[in-house]
Amino acid sequence: MKMSYGYTSDYYCKSLAVIDEQICELLAKRKELSDDNPGLPGQELIATWSKQYGLNEEQIRKIFASMSSEHSFPHHEQIEPTDFLKFVPIMKSVELDNILYAVTSMKQYKNASVVYIEAELNSVEENVRLEFSGFELFISPKYQCRPHGGSGQIKGLQHTFVVTPSLPDDVTEFEFRLTIRPHRDETKIISLAELPVTIK
Repeated sequence: MKMSYGYTSDYYCKSLAVIDEQICELLAKRKELSDDNPGLPGQELIATWSKQYGLNEEQIRKIFASMSSEHSFPHHEQIEPTDFLKFVPIMKSVELDNILYAVTSMKQYKNASVVYIEAELNSVEENVRLEFSGFELFISPKYQCRPHGGSGQIKGLQHTFVVTPSLPDDVTEFEFRLTIRPHRDETKIISLAELPVTIK
């Protein structure tokens, strides 16, 4: 499914065309230099650049986040998996800071693989939860990894990725590199007072 995300060309300041073309040229150079795996500038760099050029820091952070992985500017048409073949168990895992990350399995299709990744908080505490976060997957420059959905509960997150071309059934020697993008919620939470409310 393709969406335009509200893109419209009803108005365009034509004097920006030269600059916008230069932006596209720089994006192409950025892809080439990073080998399609640029990562994300640190908070200090973003803050410095924003101050230096008089730009909104949060907007600059969002722009770099949108360019932080190969699938942001895919050079192929996005492929939807078709013709299911089989399930393949993987069960690779690592634990960091009491969080277990696991590549659990994949579905093999004729034209792609769908990889399943989970994160689980390893804690018996009742009043803690795992913050919902976006995952980005990198395997190698040969493979395009595109987010394909996600869900979560109090102590666990699940994400799926469409990988093209298809992975081999045996991924024993493969490394699955995750980049975590926490969804920061800066909304102020107001607690309701414990008192009776009468509505007339």
